[in-house]
Amino acid sequence: MKTNYLKIGICISLLTGLINTMNAQKKNDFGNPTLTRYLNDEKTRSISFSGYTEIWARYLELNPRSLVNGEQVNSISDLSLRRVRVKMAYQPTEKLTFILQGGLTNVNVASKTTPTFELLDAYAEYKFNDIISAGAGRSTWRGLSRFTTGPLNTLLYDLPSYATGNTGISDETVRELSIYAKGQIGKFDYRLVIADPYTNASADPKYNTAVFSKMNPNKDYSGYFKYEFFETENNSSPFHSGTYSGKKKVLALGAGFEYIHDALWHLNETGNTINDDEKSFAVDLFYDTPINKERGTSFSAYAMAMNNNYGPNYTRYSGVSNPASGVNTAVSSLNGAGNTSPVIGTGNTYYVQIGGTLPYFNKDKNNLQLQPAGSIMVSDLNGLHDKALTYDAGVSLLMNGMSSRLTFDAQNRPIYALNDLSQATVSDRKWQFVLKYRIDFN
Repeated sequence: MKTNYLKIGICISLLTGLINTMNAQKKNDFGNPTLTRYLNDEKTRSISFSGYTEIWARYLELNPRSLVNGEQVNSISDLSLRRVRVKMAYQPTEKLTFILQGGLTNVNVASKTTPTFELLDAYAEYKFNDIISAGAGRSTWRGLSRFTTGPLNTLLYDLPSYATGNTGISDETVRELSIYAKGQIGKFDYRLVIADPYTNASADPKYNTAVFSKMNPNKDYSGYFKYEFFETENNSSPFHSGTYSGKKKVLALGAGFEYIHDALWHLNETGNTINDDEKSFAVDLFYDTPINKERGTSFSAYAMAMNNNYGPNYTRYSGVSNPASGVNTAVSSLNGAGNTSPVIGTGNTYYVQIGGTLPYFNKDKNNLQLQPAGSIMVSDLNGLHDKALTYDAGVSLLMNGMSSRLTFDAQNRPIYALNDLSQATVSDRKWQFVLKYRIDFN
């Protein structure tokens, strides 16, 4: 494994060494030339490198009876490599682009073996014109909602948990093998995706409760459409920005869907297996605007409503970078081990976040500034008697724009247990505190 890391390091060093011609006009947030080499005088063909690392320091109140290394504990403090990404974008012609990305995800105390540097993205895209581009390969291109594809300049410490609610079940690290079409027609932006889901499910059908099927999966169809009232957003990558920190004025109204035929199954009253489709629909609204550009102040807001139908009473409990190795199931909550909580299921989910940047500490240098934010997620799911409310509040210190930032976040999540009527009700609430540092290179 050490040999593999050495090879990766040598390859990255050699590739970086090739970039000996920088774009003198384009600078990154650190004021340095970007890692881009142009392959022609017109600067329409290029090769570029980028990436980022997110490091978390956490204090977690664990779900009841959680086990860490086989020992039952109530809380834990740990370090976690949330994400490490290295990306290459190669544009050999004006129309063709190839993306290759690898990285690590969720390296923590529960990662007993040496973490694997895995292939994440490998896909090619051909741009016919601004109206339509088409691509194929392994990627996070998909529809449904603004944040379904994963993180980019998040306003809080991470994405809302509902956004990637199927991760690890029908995909791998939010990636699937797919073909897609996308484009912009004036202020209208669209993407349509047909993907092959992975078969990670291992559960047999249960009575009146849908679970993902072990049968060969059908195609995953998804799409996302938005209308941009002010400035248009870049659609060269699948990721949507969570905030522009006042660099742009954007008002985007979006709507999307996802559909997988016979994705789940359950048992009916007579013990017969019934197949269930996954049918999800979402609408959202994103607003980001500068208030005073000279002082660096801005305002950002996002609101989303989603309806999911996975089949009867489907509820998924999930936790990000879960440090627990198990749980005492005889006396545990419905949440399970570690920091899991209800993130998605049959029913409705609502999400709102607001935030913005405060004035620069030093307006002459225009770098250090604070970015407070808060959010609430409400999940009204058929499998839960009580609504699931998750709160987040945090503040980021932007040191070089969004490319070097330190974020503190406090999150409060619900704990569920069965009452005397066998209904899933909130029995407790737990806290999570995260100090995250993220640094980008490009």
